[in-house]
Order: sequence, then C-alpha cells, then structure tokens
Amino acid sequence: MQTIYFVNYLCPVATKNTTPSKTYEETPLSFNLNALAKLYIGIQSRQFNQLDIDRYFFVLSLIIKHKNATQKCLSNCLNIDKASMVRIIDYLSENGYVKRVLNPDDRREYIIVATPRAEKLYPELIKSFRQNNEAAFEGFTKEEKETFYTMLEQMFQNLSGLPADRYFIKYIKTEKKKRHEK
Repeated sequence: MQTIYFVNYLCPVATKNTTPSKTYEETPLSFNLNALAKLYIGIQSRQFNQLDIDRYFFVLSLIIKHKNATQKCLSNCLNIDKASMVRIIDYLSENGYVKRVLNPDDRREYIIVATPRAEKLYPELIKSFRQNNEAAFEGFTKEEKETFYTMLEQMFQNLSGLPADRYFIKYIKTEKKKRHEK
C-alpha cells in the first residue's frame, strides 16, 4: 500500500528535490490533523455558504441537540475560550439561530436555546456531516472506520495526561463572504 505523505502532497514544489520522508515520524501529528480539519471545515462552509452560520455549523448542531447547554458548557466541550464562545453565540443570535435564556437554577448563567429557524436546519446539518464523513472515509471498511475513531480516542487519552499549555485555534476565512439579507 502506498502512503501519501501530507507535506509532499500539500507542497509538491517545495518537496520536489528532497528525499521522500516518512512524514508520520518527522512531522507533528497536529500538522496532519490541522490540514485535514481546515479542508473539512472549508468543504462544510461551502455547503452552508447561503446561510449566515459561517463556520459555526457544529456549534449550532450541538446547541440544537443538547437543549440545556450553557455558554460555559459549550466552551469546555469544544475547547473554545470563553470570549470566543461569547462572540460565536452573539453571531448566531444576531442571525436568528439561537437566543440566551436566563438559567432558572443559576441566575449568573444563560442557557443557549435554538430558535425554530435553527431547529428547521438541523436535519440538513446532520445530512451534510454524514455525507462529508462518508466522502472522507471512502474506501475504508467499517472496521477501519471504527479503528480510526478508537485510535483517535486513545491518542487523546495518551496526550491528556501530559503537561501542556492551553491553545485555541482560530480559523479565519481567507476570502470575504458577502452577508445575505436575513
């Protein structure tokens, strides 16, 4: 089986006169996962280009699915800093997808509630996630898919015990998108 090494694949000009390497040994795993994530998010964003949800489709799907999520809960779950989560919720709120409701059990926090507009969009979001996952796993057996997710979980567990600084990744769209009328 021939392996396509990401660095060689993503930058063929720069690697043209170099000896092919085993990228998995010489390149941080985070580079490969980040490159894949950017590609996946770009595809997903293109599919929802006509909607004012920008790249927050997964955040929105979690809010719709988990009816009593707070900003803090979402921030922790998605590993997004609190200030960024506030901006995401503000953006989704301004575009009519969510609203903040005071938590009756703790008046210091808000529950983020999906609007009917967002609820209506949920089946389309899930369909898109499934289609993109199928495209990503084309040529994989069911067992290989299960192994992949098991390995990701094991990597997460392995790295979770190591000391680390906390970093947040911000994806910035490289081309300006025109806002549609609401």
